[in-house]
Amino acid sequence: MQTPYEIAAKSVIPAIRGMIAKSLIDRNMTQTEIAYFLGITQPAVSKYFSEKRGRAIDFDSKGDVLKMTEVIAQGISDRRLNRVQIANMIKEVCDYVMRSGYMCELHYGIDPQTKEMGCKMCMETPAPAN
Repeated sequence: MQTPYEIAAKSVIPAIRGMIAKSLIDRNMTQTEIAYFLGITQPAVSKYFSEKRGRAIDFDSKGDVLKMTEVIAQGISDRRLNRVQIANMIKEVCDYVMRSGYMCELHYGIDPQTKEMGCKMCMETPAPAN
C-alpha cells in the first residue's frame, strides 16, 4: 500500500507546481525564472506546459486550490516570496488537498484496497508523537 505522502509527492505536488507555472507564464515570466522559484529544472517547467507532467490529478475545477495557487503565483511574480516561503506554501496547499479528500479517488485508483478498507487517513487529524 502506498502512503498518501507517496501519492502526493508523485501527483499532487507536480499538479500544484504546474498550476503555479502556468499562472507565472501568463505573467510573462520565463521558464528559467519559474524553474528557479519553484526549485525545479527548466525542462520540468516545459513538461508542465506540454501537459506531460502534473496531470495525474486535475484541480482545474477546484476553485479553492486554484485560489491558493494564484496567491503563490502572485507572490512570486511580485518578488515578495523567497524559495523557502514558496516551498512551505506549496506544502500547505498539498496538506489542504489531502485533508479535503481531493486525492482519495486517485489513491483508490492506484490502490483499490484503500477504498475497500474505507480509508480516510488523509482527512484524520494526526495523533501527537510521543
